[in-house]
Amino acid sequence: MKNYTILNPDVIQANMMNNRDMIRQFISLYLTQTPLDFEALKIAVANSDHTEIANKAHHIKPTMEYVGASDLRKKFQELEDYGKNKEDMEIILHYFTKTESFFQIFLQELKSYYDGISLGLLDENE
Repeated sequence: MKNYTILNPDVIQANMMNNRDMIRQFISLYLTQTPLDFEALKIAVANSDHTEIANKAHHIKPTMEYVGASDLRKKFQELEDYGKNKEDMEIILHYFTKTESFFQIFLQELKSYYDGISLGLLDENE
């Protein structure tokens, strides 16, 4: 079994009823849509738009639970709160940059997990 630092395969499997085809389809959609959602958040941060930072982070946040990325969900919650509270943009940018690093690792882990499932390299329980 691979070690993942951000995602939790057990949560993915439980949410998808241990159905390998459903897991593949879900992750494929997730790998397509979530980077687009993150890019929208990145634009909101670049534009110093507190309202959109809160909205975009809020939009991404619940999807992290579907893949067991609870710590990353908390980071998006923090960004949402920063946006709502109109926190100083320097603080938001610093926190966003840290979150972006975790998000990139998360995407790599999810792609690795997807490849393993697709190639039959992982058991249903991995």
